[in-house]
Amino acid sequence: MEWSWTFVGVQLVLGVLGAHAAATAAHDHGFGVLGHTVVGAVGGALSGYFLQTLAAALVTASGSMNEPRLVEQIFVQALTGAVAGGIAMLVIGLIKHAVDQHKSKT
Repeated sequence: MEWSWTFVGVQLVLGVLGAHAAATAAHDHGFGVLGHTVVGAVGGALSGYFLQTLAAALVTASGSMNEPRLVEQIFVQALTGAVAGGIAMLVIGLIKHAVDQHKSKT
């Protein structure tokens, strides 16, 4: 699979959606709609830029490369972007929550 700006865009958009889904699931660690959007977009864009060729590497049981079809590529890229955006939101949310708790103790 060749690297493509299209897949960066797919991962960026799904990164935002993944961040909002993670924020809904872990509402105690949320930090606002704009924050979720920015962090999800950054997480999705970074995963799209750096991980898109690794995410689409499909290997058969014999060890040979299996070239995925376009629909499979889009699905894998979308899933990767959503997971990256969700993880980025959770990491930033956990850090922000820990800092807020530390400030309240002092």
